[in-house]
Amino acid sequence: MTAILMQAYRDLFVSVRDESNASFTTQTEQDRAIEFLTDLSGGNARHRNALCALIGWDGDVLAARVRAMMEGDDFAPPTPDATPATLERHAAAVVRLRERWRHLQTPHQRRAA
Repeated sequence: MTAILMQAYRDLFVSVRDESNASFTTQTEQDRAIEFLTDLSGGNARHRNALCALIGWDGDVLAARVRAMMEGDDFAPPTPDATPATLERHAAAVVRLRERWRHLQTPHQRRAA
């Protein structure tokens, strides 16, 4: 169960590519990870909460924490002994992730046909 949650969290930060490839995440996959980790209700929230319950976590608390990080709270570096280059890549990934979060939160108008 933890592996599923960790994969969703990992998908927040990996490089997004147009084509699916085992080494990369597509934008759709990243968007699904964002929804899975942050949705307040619906299927994603129920699934996340069920997985979290199996390992003794509160899925709503996890979602609130991830949403707070999307809004500006610190995303912890991937490792406590990260190199300066790793920290720089992590900071850039956080900026991209927050931009995507804001994009997903904004209602989009459909173009007239």
